[in-house]
Amino acid sequence: MTRDYQFFLRRYEQIEADYIEITDFIEPKDDFSDPSYTVGSSRLMDFCIKVGTEVETIFREILNNQRFDQLVDISAKRKNQSIDIYREVIEPIYQLSGNKLYVISIRKEIAPFENFSSVGYPKWFSIYSKYKHDKLELINRWNLEHSLFALGSLLLLVINHPSLENKMFRIHHVSRLVFDLSSSQPKFCQGVASVTF
Repeated sequence: MTRDYQFFLRRYEQIEADYIEITDFIEPKDDFSDPSYTVGSSRLMDFCIKVGTEVETIFREILNNQRFDQLVDISAKRKNQSIDIYREVIEPIYQLSGNKLYVISIRKEIAPFENFSSVGYPKWFSIYSKYKHDKLELINRWNLEHSLFALGSLLLLVINHPSLENKMFRIHHVSRLVFDLSSSQPKFCQGVASVTF
C-alpha cells in the first residue's frame, strides 16, 4: 500500500519526539568530538532501529514511484533494493548528498547524506546497516551524532516524498523543533512559506 507525504510526516514527528527525549539526557553540543557524542545506550540503539527502518521504508517508497518506471532493469532493482540501488537511481535526481540542514540547538549545519554521491555511505547508515541485527554491538557503536544525522536524513526523504511532486510544499507544516528548513541549504523556503518541488 502506498502512503503519502502526510503519513511519513507524522512518522517523522514521532521519531523526532524520541530524539528530543534522548536529548533531555544527553545534551547535543556544537563540537562532534565532545564526549556527549560518544555515549551509547539501549535507548539510542532503539532509536537507531526505528529511524533506520523508516529511512529504508521511504527509500523503497521513492524507488517504487512511477517516475522511475522507464529506467533500464528497474524491476530487478526494485526487487533487490539496497543502499547501492538507492544511490544509483535516486541520488542523481534528488541530489540528497548536496543538502545541509541547520540544527537549531547547536546552531550548525549538517550534511546527513554526506558521501552518498560517491562509493561510500553516510557513517550513520553504515553502522545501522552493519549492526542492526546485532543489538549488543549496536549499543556500542551508535551514538547521539549518528541519531542526529539519521533524523536529518529522514526529514530530507520525507520532504522529497513522491506525493509532493508538482505540488506546493508548505514549510510551516514541518516541525522546527530540531531543524530549521528555512536556514538550511539549499533554501527549502523560497518566498514566504512555500516552495514548489
